[in-house]
Amino acid sequence: MQLSLELDPGLTEKYPTLLEAVRAQVYGCGKPLKAIAADADMSQSDLSRKLGDNPNDPRRLTVEDLEKLISATGSVMVVHWMVERFLQSDQDKRDRALAEIHRQLPQLLALMKAVSPEGSK
Repeated sequence: MQLSLELDPGLTEKYPTLLEAVRAQVYGCGKPLKAIAADADMSQSDLSRKLGDNPNDPRRLTVEDLEKLISATGSVMVVHWMVERFLQSDQDKRDRALAEIHRQLPQLLALMKAVSPEGSK
């Protein structure tokens, strides 16, 4: 059985670390932080500290926390981040970039025409 995923390219560029992706998922899911923390069986202050990335704070995000946060937020964006980071080959990345160029090319050509001296006539 082969799994096929639809990924939004660029997650690893937008969020260089997994912790940054987790933060974005937690803060961007639309649920209050207090509710997410409760659903993940932790206090709001514990969750804030774990997401804070303070090297002097002994409270760190664990694998178990990550699993709970994926469930609590209802989003698998961090899973897609990991797939993009660890499972995409260079050829996959080139193919995605080329597909994105093809998708945006008509709009770019129209914009180029609009700003060219001949296009403004």
